[in-house]
Amino acid sequence: MGAPRARADSDLVTHSTRQDGPAATAILDFAVAKILRDDTALGALPAVLAQLVTISGIRAAVAFQPSAGQPAAVLAMDPRGAVAPALLAKIGALTLLQRDAGPAPDAAAVQVTTVESDGLTVSALLAYAAPVDGRCLCALALIGDAARWDDEIRATAHAVATIVSTQLRHASDLAMLAERQTLSQALVVASPTAIIAMDADGLLIEFNPAAEELSGCRRDEVLGRSMPEIFMPERDRARFREHIQTFAATGNPEEFTGQVHASRLRADGTERNVELTPTQLIIDGKVIFAGFMRDLTDFELAHAELADQTERLNCMIAAAIPAIMITDEKSHITHVSRSFGALFGIEDPGQLVGTSAASLVLRIQHLFADPDGIARRAAEAHRDKQPVSKEQMKLTDGRTIENDYWPVVVDGRFRGDLWLAWDTSERAAMDLRHQQMLDAELGARRLAEQVQHRLAQQNERLRRLDEARNQFLAIVSHELRTPLTSILSFSELIRGEADGLTPEGIRFLDIIERNADRLHRLVGDLLMLDRLDAGALPLDLTPVSIAELTGEAVGSAAAGAAKQGITIGVTAGAGPAVQGDLRRLMQVFDNLIANAIKFSHRNGHVHVTATFDGDRWRIDVADDGIGIPPEEVGQLFTRFVRASNARTAGLPGTGLGLSIVKVLVEMHGGHVEATSTLGHGSIFSVYLPTAPAPAGPAAKDQAAESLSSERPPSEEPASEGPAYQGRA
Repeated sequence: MGAPRARADSDLVTHSTRQDGPAATAILDFAVAKILRDDTALGALPAVLAQLVTISGIRAAVAFQPSAGQPAAVLAMDPRGAVAPALLAKIGALTLLQRDAGPAPDAAAVQVTTVESDGLTVSALLAYAAPVDGRCLCALALIGDAARWDDEIRATAHAVATIVSTQLRHASDLAMLAERQTLSQALVVASPTAIIAMDADGLLIEFNPAAEELSGCRRDEVLGRSMPEIFMPERDRARFREHIQTFAATGNPEEFTGQVHASRLRADGTERNVELTPTQLIIDGKVIFAGFMRDLTDFELAHAELADQTERLNCMIAAAIPAIMITDEKSHITHVSRSFGALFGIEDPGQLVGTSAASLVLRIQHLFADPDGIARRAAEAHRDKQPVSKEQMKLTDGRTIENDYWPVVVDGRFRGDLWLAWDTSERAAMDLRHQQMLDAELGARRLAEQVQHRLAQQNERLRRLDEARNQFLAIVSHELRTPLTSILSFSELIRGEADGLTPEGIRFLDIIERNADRLHRLVGDLLMLDRLDAGALPLDLTPVSIAELTGEAVGSAAAGAAKQGITIGVTAGAGPAVQGDLRRLMQVFDNLIANAIKFSHRNGHVHVTATFDGDRWRIDVADDGIGIPPEEVGQLFTRFVRASNARTAGLPGTGLGLSIVKVLVEMHGGHVEATSTLGHGSIFSVYLPTAPAPAGPAAKDQAAESLSSERPPSEEPASEGPAYQGRA
């Protein structure tokens, strides 16, 4: 029974006869030709092993791939089925030991061992490929006579194992590359950001679904077509083609770096503002231009809404009653007016900024007749965050204080508190005295005369209160100018450190500068109105050439108009100089031209015409913009009045500029008129005599009366754009 089993075990491997010739060279040439030149990975490996068995005269050759945590995988065997499964498993286990041992010196790359299985002992030569990333990818087992394992066979086996390992690595790299390409394409398709790419000729080679949504064009319709022709406004195409040529010639990206704002065409011919991140690539020597775009339409609408809310808040602060205090969401004081300090006996109210509102209540509660009650009501108002209006409180000195509380809520989020207070003692006294007057009239004529005298006194007090209100506006304007100047100055310093700012930080800095500049200009308007009211704005009269004046005003506005796509021209006839204040007249025409530009449509036209009719100059500033409703034209020169269609369109403005223009022109002995056709544009006409009378007291009184004749409340607090804009 034993002899047949021994003979059967001896048949576990087959026997081949070694051939003569340059064995190593032949095997390696064959392996290189069959494996490394075959992109199908290891399809030729069995033939290589067969060649190795035939030329080397060994019994069998097996290629393994060690794998962590699993039996070594058999890549190929020759002859097929020559090694019994049990013996094959033991040899595979030996290859795993080498894989787990990590990189080995060259001397350990080939090992000779004996393997016993089912009573049969065979000699095996194990050759390991050079490790890749610390892993052995292939082990080659040669089974035969140990006496045949000379240096040539050892080197050949090691080389074949390395060749197989190289092909395994190559196949793995190809699979990984395909996987990455699939992932990249999936990311491009799924990206919410519009992605386009074009070649050096400007022809589109990539266009993802987000780009389809942004442009209204289908991918299969635009691939291979010129990107500038279908996706860029005509005004930008020439510059972009120049950039393509410059980059192809020099590699210089010019201004096409980082995030830029640009206009892009849609299939329906409309334009959308986008945030574009361009990049230029050179792949295999070919220039590729790629762009990542985000639609800014929703962002700009949100920004306009925020700007409108900011203007309204600034208007409320500028026109507030004499005593005002503002706190943030943490109840820290951010602003307190001087009149607030005067009301409660605080010499330097500015020192309260940064302190808590609770500490201020503790500081002043002794002034109230019910100190505990005032502290409790203040805490309740802050806790409940419900508006409180006209709440009256008695002071120990007999005065009556009326208080308002308003929680400041922006976009549904609590941002702080607004506290308003004023002394209503005089008003209460007036009511009491008026009642006494009525009682006195019923009792006796003598008492009626006394009441009339008291009414006269009260009217004087009311006049003083009105003056105090005007003084408050002037004080607020002066007080705001200093911190605004600091904000603008430090913004410039921060912008100088732009290398340390993120693109979003730079965008926030732009918003800060723009709104601070708008508020700074509003303060300037208020200060000028204060000076005009006080008659403290004398004219420095000199001969002024109207032709030169209008030409300079148009030249100053040309650059800003060009940025908005608006052309501006001037026609000035011959005529004598006028006696006027050059600076104030320049202010008049700067304001009118800036208004014409602001209310013109893109690609519109503004024209300034100056003519002399033998008695006076007439200067017309005409635009083809949105126009003014007919029933509102006569009110435009009234302070704080803006056209309703300008407010509806969300165009910024304060309604102060045109009232200033009117007064300055009248101080020169002239007058200003306006005509308009809704939807077709407006014409503002200034009439100036050549030699007006000097602006003496009568002219100043007329200016003050003009400014004070009608003062409706402002609907929007700050003007954006050139200073002294006035049309709504």
